[in-house]
Amino acid sequence: MHLVLPALTFRTPSGDIDRPTTAEYSRRAARTWAHRFILSGTTTGGHQTSEADRATVVELWTETIGVDRLTACCWTPADITHATAAGVVPMVVLRDLTSDRDALNLFASLPRPSYLFSHPEFSPTTLTPQLAAAAQTAGVLPAAAKVSKVRPDTIAALRTETGPNFTLWDGTARHIAESLTAGADGIVTAPLTHLPDPFPTDDVTELQAAIDAAQDHLDTQHGRGARTAALFAMATPQHPSRGA
Repeated sequence: MHLVLPALTFRTPSGDIDRPTTAEYSRRAARTWAHRFILSGTTTGGHQTSEADRATVVELWTETIGVDRLTACCWTPADITHATAAGVVPMVVLRDLTSDRDALNLFASLPRPSYLFSHPEFSPTTLTPQLAAAAQTAGVLPAAAKVSKVRPDTIAALRTETGPNFTLWDGTARHIAESLTAGADGIVTAPLTHLPDPFPTDDVTELQAAIDAAQDHLDTQHGRGARTAALFAMATPQHPSRGA
């Protein structure tokens, strides 16, 4: 099972990227068994930052832990170009696509390998089983996708259309066993981005319990900003989740 974690980007009071703190966080993340880390995703507000900041995040992580376990959430064509040049697989956001034809044209233009990030918040056209089948037929299906706001039956249909060589990550971790049974290769989970200590093992029951405990706390926060702030607070050395 793949565990994919959206990475946190720490900032100074002035709003600049806090390079030492983010580098230390990346080293802590690398010591977990997580399969991959998503840079500049929605959890850390990547879509609200500049291309220059997103490039800096990629450079910082690659300098600290290498490229093998990274993917960069790409919000613009420049993000894709930079990630690819840095040796990091781009996770391209489906953004403002108006039709499956738009999506197929996008897929055909992407470097290989590329991943997709499909979320209805960012595009009315998402990675549906029908679009996946069309992309497979056209030979333009990327290597993997994180799909959000979908039910397990949609995961199953996506698996049928994409085939066994496509990597499929469920963007919700509220029912890991069900997602895996439906055909997901793994899950993407923000509630573990604070890197609790001890970090849960890959036992599904233990992992679900750790995620649920963190999610229960996050659910008491009102709004994405408050939930993100709570994750940063949980990631500090003084927080009980760090074993301190």
